[in-house]
Amino acid sequence: MGQKKNGTLYGRPGRKIGRRPFLKWSLSLIGGGILGAWGLFPWKEKVVPLRPALSVKTSNEREKLIFVAIDALHPGYLDLDSKGMPGGSDGNWLMPNIRAFLTKSMWYRDAKAFLPAATDMNHLNALAGTSTAQTGIIGVWAQPTGWDEEGRAVIAPTSLSFARDDQGRSVDTLFHAWKRKYPDSKTMLITGKEWVGEMFRQERPGTAVDILATGPNHPDYLEPPKREGLADPVTDRDAACDPESKRLGIFGGRLGLSDIWTRLYTGQRSLLTLQMEHFANHFPHDRWIVDSTLEIFRREDPDLAYILLAQCDDAGHCIGNASDPSEFEEALTPYKPPKGCEGKPEYQLVSKRNRLLYKEAILDVIRDVDIQFGRLMAGLEKQGVLGRSKVILLSDHAAVNHLSSMNFSSTDVMGLLKGAGLADDKTVYAFSVSSYGTLYWRGRKEKVSEAKKLLLKHKALNPQTGEMECPWWVLDRNDMKNGLEGICGPGELYHRYYIEVDRERSMIWPDLIILAKNGWQIPVYNGHVPNVGIKAPKWMWPWRVYNGGHGSVDTLPIVAAISVPGGRTGIQQKPIRIADLGVTAASLFGLELKSTTVGVDLSSDLA
Repeated sequence: MGQKKNGTLYGRPGRKIGRRPFLKWSLSLIGGGILGAWGLFPWKEKVVPLRPALSVKTSNEREKLIFVAIDALHPGYLDLDSKGMPGGSDGNWLMPNIRAFLTKSMWYRDAKAFLPAATDMNHLNALAGTSTAQTGIIGVWAQPTGWDEEGRAVIAPTSLSFARDDQGRSVDTLFHAWKRKYPDSKTMLITGKEWVGEMFRQERPGTAVDILATGPNHPDYLEPPKREGLADPVTDRDAACDPESKRLGIFGGRLGLSDIWTRLYTGQRSLLTLQMEHFANHFPHDRWIVDSTLEIFRREDPDLAYILLAQCDDAGHCIGNASDPSEFEEALTPYKPPKGCEGKPEYQLVSKRNRLLYKEAILDVIRDVDIQFGRLMAGLEKQGVLGRSKVILLSDHAAVNHLSSMNFSSTDVMGLLKGAGLADDKTVYAFSVSSYGTLYWRGRKEKVSEAKKLLLKHKALNPQTGEMECPWWVLDRNDMKNGLEGICGPGELYHRYYIEVDRERSMIWPDLIILAKNGWQIPVYNGHVPNVGIKAPKWMWPWRVYNGGHGSVDTLPIVAAISVPGGRTGIQQKPIRIADLGVTAASLFGLELKSTTVGVDLSSDLA
């Protein structure tokens, strides 16, 4: 699983952006203020040409199963018109290519992921018919797995090697089941989230994923990802005119290091955006995923494919989210377009939660996501693939904009606990980001109940409403096991095997899980930025890294649709969960998933 260094497990090369490159782009001066080197010297954008879809028919006649996962796509986008307003209609959709696919599918309008509403666990849930409680994968990019001899947390990259069901069996996925039934066929996984691909890399080749493609690690015949703007993709027709905010800056309000660093990450041209655009191999655009997928199908003709388009999620973190039109209002200071540009009314709309988030910049991302999906479908159609493929379209979670608060202490979980004497760095490890966090007690477990009470009593000023409120729900293991009404179901966050049977010898489990309310953001601690797979220096002070994010209850809604050649189409209003997609796929192809599943077979809806 990797070599242990200083209490942390480090996995395969290419899994993270490490200390040296992080410092290279992020720090040019410390003392009196902190400036981002890539923010001072951004790259000049290059035009990336659109590549035509390949028109090569495949020779393999086996029926195929294709998952297309659009990371963080909120289903609310699918009802908006071309300007991102309510009331979309034929000929006037924000995402016309996805809407066209939905007319040929069974679309499940009331679909949800499982908590935490985040990346790794829910892509796995879609492929294994599971929830977090049946896999043990509760972190993104990595998670605490134990304690070393000196009492420090051991952090391991997310991997199927430690994924166990409620009986302690290795989690079985559709990849495993497919290879058992069709050992001579090829399977593939291509992902814009490199660590999700690495999670599925098996020790015994030929037992699961045959072709694994990520930005840093892909077949030699694929071209490497190229840089491209997020708010200004190649498909943005008014990129020179429409607005996107610069970062908030350094000074103003409090001057603590956490506050300063948080401000550098606030805004659509913040350090986070510059980082994602600069490290194109770690954060490839959907265009690269589409081009590479079509090339893999042309050369390899896989029968089971999981295609993960990550651009929507990457941009949602740094550019923002706009699935709720009611969140946006006119900017207090009107935006003045450059000379020669038309001053469109839509250029003036900004988020009420964070007035540095211009709606039009966000919509340009979403439009490009739809364009790339359309290119993917057209390319597979020209290759003769779609006519004999069952296609499942999904997102792994939704996303929202975080509240912009100048007061870092408002959601400083560890600061609150340390101030009350309920935690210190030797006994409590925090693994958190965006809208959820997990707390692990190394000792002093008697303090857990006190910590929960303290956090639930905490009040912070909501900068959007002007009201004092508790910014989170706090779940202890009793809540995880029995459920919390309106928040999570019984056992949804409770891993019975690791807690009760294994007694955390193989894997530690959180003592408290924190789920943010109303757009509040939980800080990053200990240098980990899980949702984008970054390992900052361990000494890094806490900061709130995202403009938008996910993980909590408000980001459970997902897109879910199944297209079967000759099958039924329409809209289903019954509630489903992401695990149902994996169980249904297994049923459609006569596959056996050998570990515990919680999904429901929906195949009767499709016949």
